[in-house]
Amino acid sequence: MEQHLRGEYKAAAAGGKLYAFINAMQKAGVCCRKQHCQGNTYQFRFYAKHCKTVQELAQANGVQLELTPCRTLQSFLYRNRFRFGVPLGILLAAGLLFYGSNIVMQIEVIADDTISTSEVTAILEECGVQRGSWIPSIDFGHCENRLCTSVEEAAWVGMRHTGNRLVVEILERTPEPEMQMTRKPSNIIAAQDGHIVSVSIYRGQLMKLVGEPVRKGDLLVSGLYTDETGHVGIRHAMGSIIGQYEQTEQFSCPYTQELRRPTGAVTTRKYLDLFTWHLPLGSTDSPYADSIRTSGYHWFSLFGRELPLGIYQESFHEYRTRLLTLTPAEAAQNVEEQIQRYEDNFLAQTEILEKKTTVLETEDGVTYTVIYTLQGEIGVQQELYLH
Repeated sequence: MEQHLRGEYKAAAAGGKLYAFINAMQKAGVCCRKQHCQGNTYQFRFYAKHCKTVQELAQANGVQLELTPCRTLQSFLYRNRFRFGVPLGILLAAGLLFYGSNIVMQIEVIADDTISTSEVTAILEECGVQRGSWIPSIDFGHCENRLCTSVEEAAWVGMRHTGNRLVVEILERTPEPEMQMTRKPSNIIAAQDGHIVSVSIYRGQLMKLVGEPVRKGDLLVSGLYTDETGHVGIRHAMGSIIGQYEQTEQFSCPYTQELRRPTGAVTTRKYLDLFTWHLPLGSTDSPYADSIRTSGYHWFSLFGRELPLGIYQESFHEYRTRLLTLTPAEAAQNVEEQIQRYEDNFLAQTEILEKKTTVLETEDGVTYTVIYTLQGEIGVQQELYLH
């Protein structure tokens, strides 16, 4: 490596006092390398700083000397000293190498499947850490503490960087065993206004009888008890309280509705991504008045390794909004479908005893007011604390 940095000559010496010339060079401290004799010619190499000394010794000993400069970095720079593009290119390459080694090009999250990678990257963005961030300015301790407090499943967080790759390691905490509801002291209270139809008590003291009216929040089954010694304790009340109650819901449908639908048209914009810089490869304007934008990266690779160079692609999906006008019959059908979906999703486990429907038609649309008479479970658990 040294000979490529320092100037070097190839020399061929013949005739005269050849051995005296060789001994004189050794005494003068000339470092000769790759020496060999071919016929009556002595060939060797020496550093350029000894060139004048070698020439003087050759002349003093009557030796014919042929010198050929070797191709080295020093000679290359000397020959191209007036070509400014070469040093500028070297400086630019060195600058890009330095810049690319000190910015975040990739964020790798090492964690269990229960921890979302997108959640981790979103928290890091709030801390100012994302692709393209300057690595020396990242406060790793602050980011680790923020992740540890923001991600519920995280017990320990460690961050490090390998080159321009930021690695976030998260150790998941051991989940706490769930406390069984049957072990928590509790009461049973009314979730609806109504009256009691039937009761089944498995544990606790019944506070309301069958047929009695109740209001939302009334105590139905108490978890308090008193033993033979007069000691007051608490326990988990268990039972089923079936009651009848009314529930009112409203469903409406306007005659004129705005519908936003995709047209199927898609336009793609591409950029050359170089060290987080996006260099457009065409127009950058949004092609549609109303659209949804999606984006993604396609990285170039060399020998199976991703390069900090790729294509950043934005796709614009066109949407259009149009007015939909319904007839009164179509609006009524829409409301009836809403009612059916509500009953299937929310009243499937409840018996519908009666349903009264009131229809209100206006210039803008139709509104159905439905009063349900229902029969079902009205008791809910409420944790009990003894002060």
